[in-house]
Amino acid sequence: MKLHINIPDNLVNRQLVAQKDIPSVCLIGTTFEVHLQSPLTKAVGTVQDWDRQAIEDRAPAVAGGDWTHHRHSLITLRAVSAGVYEILDLAVFYEAHGWLKILADGAYAPPPDLWDEE
Repeated sequence: MKLHINIPDNLVNRQLVAQKDIPSVCLIGTTFEVHLQSPLTKAVGTVQDWDRQAIEDRAPAVAGGDWTHHRHSLITLRAVSAGVYEILDLAVFYEAHGWLKILADGAYAPPPDLWDEE
């Protein structure tokens, strides 16, 4: 998955993008957005090359509204070109499940066993 986002090029932001597990918010509906928020640089980007079913296998959708997923997240990026970053790691938080991994090392993580059959 690739994140297209305009982050001003300065020392602070270069250091930020080099970090693992950057706090963010993911919004998934007909589009997939990643929001970086204060106290970090505020920026909104869109994700390309994503697979809804692969995401829902790892992080269940919720009903209602414009977004099937509106979750606090942790994201790790690698710069590809100006304004384009490969998403290496992505996890989203659910009150009932904790942190659910969507991506690990640039590939979809194994789906978790969320629903106990008993």
